[in-house]
Amino acid sequence: MNEMDRTVPPTGNESKTRLKRHFFLVVAAIAFAMVLFGQGFGGYVLGLVQGVLLLNKIPISGALSFLFMYLAFFGIVVLVLLYCGLFEKPTFRSFGCSKNGGQKGNTWKMFFLGLLLGFGMNAFLILLAWLHGDLDLSVGRFEFLYLLCALLCVCIQSGAEELVTRGYMMGALRERYPIWVAIAVNSVFFGALHLMNPGITVLSMLMIILYGLFCSLIVYYLDSLWLCIAIHTSWNFTQNFLFGLPNSGIVSQGSFLHLEAATSSPFYDAVFGVEGSLTGVILYVLLCAGLIFYGEKKKAAL
Repeated sequence: MNEMDRTVPPTGNESKTRLKRHFFLVVAAIAFAMVLFGQGFGGYVLGLVQGVLLLNKIPISGALSFLFMYLAFFGIVVLVLLYCGLFEKPTFRSFGCSKNGGQKGNTWKMFFLGLLLGFGMNAFLILLAWLHGDLDLSVGRFEFLYLLCALLCVCIQSGAEELVTRGYMMGALRERYPIWVAIAVNSVFFGALHLMNPGITVLSMLMIILYGLFCSLIVYYLDSLWLCIAIHTSWNFTQNFLFGLPNSGIVSQGSFLHLEAATSSPFYDAVFGVEGSLTGVILYVLLCAGLIFYGEKKKAAL
């Protein structure tokens, strides 16, 4: 058995209890609770912050409220870290830097590589849509401080989703089930989190699940949750804050470029953005296939 395939079952009474908690429906319920209560907690705290700002007669623009929407995901990060730190210590340790016992691919080099990959993949799909005539974009003001704050807020949001799915869920499930079960369950769960997004379609749901599969394969083959967080961050940031396009149906409220008009085609969905496009689905099918080919070839060489 190759090292990447090996899941060592824990021993002892406490470990048996953990395995019971790792039944896939229990894991999904805990993950959903983390998302629901974490976002509720984050929204409540930021609501208090906005109240203080209003009391001090500090205006809250639509662009600032948009940042707060992303920032509210910090509550999910808190709950995931707290729960895993108390009850899922092996998974909790896997979140950290490789130098401190985390996943081997959790390095700053991989993180910055992820930022480049996320930007490149998203910009490529947007370029195709623009060349096809689906997008009419105008140039706005380049506000460096706002974009920097936006990048941080998006990193918190994207990090929260990755910690829940590719972090907690995948880590817990692979202790009890074969790796393909852990990959499939967390990818479908990730897609289900977007069911209520504006303009969701079968095609966009498929692409989101494929994205979840892609990131799961990264964790499995490259052992890097940080790479997933960075790709996710850069993808969302590029859509919403650089190009001013919908991110999973969420319309941008503050960006460098502005969307003046859009039409739907195989290259773009006018409501959901590039995540609802046929080209997006094809891109992620190819990425997943390429990663599987690379990963299996690497395993065979061990």
